[in-house]
Parts: sequence; structure tokens; C-alpha cells
Amino acid sequence: MTDRRDLKLNFLIQIIIAFLLTAFFTLVITNSMITGDVFYTTEPVQSVFVPPQAVPVQGANYQFAQIDLFQFLLSFFIATSLMLFFLKAFRGKFLFEFFFSGAIIFGAQGLFGIFFTKGIAFFASVLIVVIRFVYPRIWTQNFIIIIGMSGIAASLGTGVSPLLAIIILVLLSIYDVIAVYKTRHMVKLFQGMAKRGAVLAIVIPKKLSLWSRKFDLINSENKDEFIFIGTGDIILPLFFAASTFFLGVKFSIAIIFGAIIGFVVDHLIFIVQKEKKPIPALPAIALFSIASYLISLYLFNS
Repeated sequence: MTDRRDLKLNFLIQIIIAFLLTAFFTLVITNSMITGDVFYTTEPVQSVFVPPQAVPVQGANYQFAQIDLFQFLLSFFIATSLMLFFLKAFRGKFLFEFFFSGAIIFGAQGLFGIFFTKGIAFFASVLIVVIRFVYPRIWTQNFIIIIGMSGIAASLGTGVSPLLAIIILVLLSIYDVIAVYKTRHMVKLFQGMAKRGAVLAIVIPKKLSLWSRKFDLINSENKDEFIFIGTGDIILPLFFAASTFFLGVKFSIAIIFGAIIGFVVDHLIFIVQKEKKPIPALPAIALFSIASYLISLYLFNS
């Protein structure tokens, strides 16, 4: 019989908490982007990413930004190819830390922009990245990833329709399987960037108390004490949730719930491995996210 320790519930609970926190921030940012509502003024303002829409959140006339499937996938593949090229061409850390910092600064402005003017929001975004490098701890790493990824998920999700988001999830899930099991270039990309100081993941330690530990995990001798949740596995289901927000927050919540089921399935698949190896997490997350959305459409529109 499998006991609670075999299930490694400490890992799973922390994964769910981190994802829910990122999801909460994503929905808050998405609402602000659509309505223009912020805390520092009563007047609707332009988001850091896009101007507010002149319709209510659940309005039928909501207009999506001009992002198409080809544009999205081409940008993804170009970015991945460039990073793989840079890993072979450059051995230093600066370039990768620069790209890592830029992504966080861009995304973090989505949340800080709700509370502060654009200039202060940018300064706050830079500040948290500086803190991460000056005070490298697990909690500072996870904090900037959660803040940064929520903004990126919201900015991408408000630019596509739910149908396009589903297509992207399906295609990238297939790509994830190939990239992890066949070509293995995504594993090499993650490991290469991590060794250069750009860890694009939330780090889940075996115990919550380890969140205050110094961030030197890549060289740790006991890697079984940590799990890495890639940013893509977090951004993409939340990107889907943000794309449905204009229909009603209940649909976004349904997608988030489905993603959590996907994380649970991935966790069970990972821990039953005799030899712990990276797995493509996105397929299960995407499957249950899409299924939950379709079920919610049937329940709420019937």
C-alpha cells in the first residue's frame, strides 16, 4: 500500500499553492487590462500592455488584439531557436541573465501597473529583479517568477480568442512531447540556461522551510529534494484562462481547476518513475484545462 510519504504530498501542495497564486494575479491583471481599472485613480487608464476596452468585462462586443496562430507559433519557435544558438555560442552568464531579467520586468509591470503609475511600476519591476540577484533565495526566485509570469499570461491571453488558445495549447502539447522525449532540446535548454543563472521555473523544495535557503540548487548534490515547474507549464493554462475572461470569470476558474487536475496527474506520473527524469507536463495540463472549459460551457450555457 502506498503511504502519504510515497505520494510526496509536500511537493504537490506547494505546486498547487504557487499555481493558484499565479492564477489569482493573472486574473487581477486581466481584469485591469480589459476594464482599465486601477487603484491609484478612479479614471480608466491604459494598461502597461494594451489600452482598456470600451466594453464591460462580459460584453459581447469585446475586440481581441491582432495576434494570429502563425504569428504566435513563429515567435515561439524563433525565440527557442535563438536561445539554443546562444547557449552554444556564449558561455558567460550575462546575456542569459539579461533576457531572464527582461522577461520578468516586462511581466511584473502588469501587476505593479494596477497600483502605481507606469514609471513607478517599471522601477518596482526592476527592483524585484535586483533583489533576486542580490539576495538569491528560493523565495525570491519564486516570487519574481510568479509576478512576472502572471503578467505575461494576462498580456498574451487577452490578445487571442478562446478557440485560438485551445489550438495553441494542443500544438504546443505535441511539441512538448517531442522536445522532451525525442529531440530533448527543451531539457538541454532548461539545464543550459539554469547553469547560466536564468532558471525559468518555480522551484519547489521538499519542505516549505527550505524556501529561505540560498539559491544554489543547480549545483546541489541532492536534486531529489527539489522539483522544477517550468514557466511554460504555468503560463499556457493561465494564458487560456485569460482568453476566456471576457465570457465570465467562472470560465477562467474552470480552466484553472482543470489545470490543477493536470498538475496532479503529472505529479503522479513523475513520482512513480523508477528513475526520475523530466516529463512533458503540458499535455495533461492542457487536456484537463480544455475539458474543464468545455464542460463549463455546457453547464453554464445550457
